[in-house]
Amino acid sequence: MPPSAAQSRPAGAPEVKPPPPAESWRRLSPAERQALAPLASSWEQLSPTHRKKWLEISRNFDSLQPAEQSKMHERMREWATLSPQDRARARLNFGKTAEIARELSPEEKRAKWQAYQALTPEQKLKLAEQASRRNLGAAPAAQPVPAQKLAVLPPPATARSTKTAETPEETPAAPEASSSQ
Repeated sequence: MPPSAAQSRPAGAPEVKPPPPAESWRRLSPAERQALAPLASSWEQLSPTHRKKWLEISRNFDSLQPAEQSKMHERMREWATLSPQDRARARLNFGKTAEIARELSPEEKRAKWQAYQALTPEQKLKLAEQASRRNLGAAPAAQPVPAQKLAVLPPPATARSTKTAETPEETPAAPEASSSQ
């Protein structure tokens, strides 16, 4: 057990281990498993937080029309195939879109959407390329990185240890010690 886990637990308290991931899928109700079926193969790799979010998203699955259920499953499959970097990018884009949506009235949103739909495929492609060039910065981590995954850096080198070897010409002449003492 890592020392940090032992320090965060009161003395004498039993160690609480989360259930194995495979167990968590089996513990889902049949309705939850049906709603989350596209994620079944990757469910074991999801963090408890992400599992909780997916469970919340799928809560109203039974009340959806069959076409909406199919659309929801398709989007889950698409999400499951994204790389972590693509997921982070999608989250950032969603946040930015939501921010813009709050600033516009429904009429303004509709007008902007209609203007976008009127663009030619070439214009849409050019617009997408412009947007992708603006997003060249590093994305923030979706979750903090566990300490055991961080690299340990060596201590900073001192000025003496980073000096290159001096040639005899560069070395100042040291005063010679007199042997008369």
